[in-house]
Amino acid sequence: MLEIFTQEFFINSLLAVVMISLVTGVLGSFMLWQRLSYLGDSLSHSALLGIALSLIFKISPSISIMLIALTFAILLSINFHKLYSVDTILNIITNVILSLSLIFMSFLPFNNRHIITSLFGDILMLDSDNIILIFFTFIAVVLILVLRWRHWLMISINQDLAVVEKVNVNLVRLEFLITLAVFIAISAQLIGILLISAFLLIPAASARLVSRTPMQMVIMATFFSVISGISGLMLSLNFDLFTGPTIILISAVYLLIACLIRNYIRNII
Repeated sequence: MLEIFTQEFFINSLLAVVMISLVTGVLGSFMLWQRLSYLGDSLSHSALLGIALSLIFKISPSISIMLIALTFAILLSINFHKLYSVDTILNIITNVILSLSLIFMSFLPFNNRHIITSLFGDILMLDSDNIILIFFTFIAVVLILVLRWRHWLMISINQDLAVVEKVNVNLVRLEFLITLAVFIAISAQLIGILLISAFLLIPAASARLVSRTPMQMVIMATFFSVISGISGLMLSLNFDLFTGPTIILISAVYLLIACLIRNYIRNII
């Protein structure tokens, strides 16, 4: 059993899980604060559309996914929320993108490996180049979070205060959406659409149950994300399971535990 810790594929997978988890806890928290719970799925489905287009037109998946994700982020930043709620807009866009993805994929062989990999990921097969890409993505997102933390937090918690402080709410929201779109576009093609969506939302939802301040929520979301990724990875290796779905299920288990802890504390108080 201990031999696995010396295997290159395990070390690469572990590094990828930890680096992505350290970022998704923060990004997922901002998504919940801005009531953008559908955003992860919407952007992930845009990545699926990008993969389908890349296979049809024989172009680089990275380029097509990035262009689709950036287009999606820019469209979402338009003030449609004056006409509909954000959830309604995201639901409509998600279904349109998913429908387009399915239509384009109907022109491809059903057993196309790229499609299966894009859904479930292949985190155990990451090579050194993939880890380097994830590392630079991780560093870039961390730097953006450090530099723009105050503005992102302000528009997430109190937009009226942001306006008083002369913060350009639409521009700051676009910054967040583009950062998230680029992160998902890169991560989804490496570890799978299902896995990146779960990494973003479920740990943040767990943290929300046991946190009282934004900083507490970010720390707890990161904690839940890291332990879900590591324990899910270990469980999938021990029982020969799909890694992505296993991590999602483990994340859901921690969400249930957080819910039980919250109820227990409330009963004591």
